[in-house]
Amino acid sequence: VLNRLLYAVGGFDGTARLRSAECYHPEQDAWRAIAPMATIRSGAGVCALNNCIYAMGGYDGTDQLNSTERYEVETDAWSFVAPMRYRRSALGVTVFQGKIYVLGGYDGHTFLDSVECYDPAGDAWTEVTRMTSGRSGVGVAITMEPCRKQTDRPDCPC
Repeated sequence: VLNRLLYAVGGFDGTARLRSAECYHPEQDAWRAIAPMATIRSGAGVCALNNCIYAMGGYDGTDQLNSTERYEVETDAWSFVAPMRYRRSALGVTVFQGKIYVLGGYDGHTFLDSVECYDPAGDAWTEVTRMTSGRSGVGVAITMEPCRKQTDRPDCPC
């Protein structure tokens, strides 16, 4: 969701992988096509950051991808930014403190445990940690509450 609009990016329609993208206007109950990505992507990670939509990784029907594209709302155009360090599809994505985090995924051979962080200010990805196991199709959530391991509060639910 960006500027109260919902974006659908890439995917698979049962026959072909897609590069198309569209946005939904809830007040108008209408979908509108936007510029297509340069790359066909299914199983990509997508998020909104700094008034842009980012699509990273995914699968093009032949290979898992490490490329990242950024959609500029004002110009209705996609452009490439720095690629991730690892190829991955079915990855988890979240945004935290102005940076994009990608977790896990599948590289075509292995379920990944790596976590990468993209800093748009420097247009660079860094590997920040590893999860305890590889996982694909992972969901990601951010909470502002400290984890029980980080506090002595017995009422913390984690």
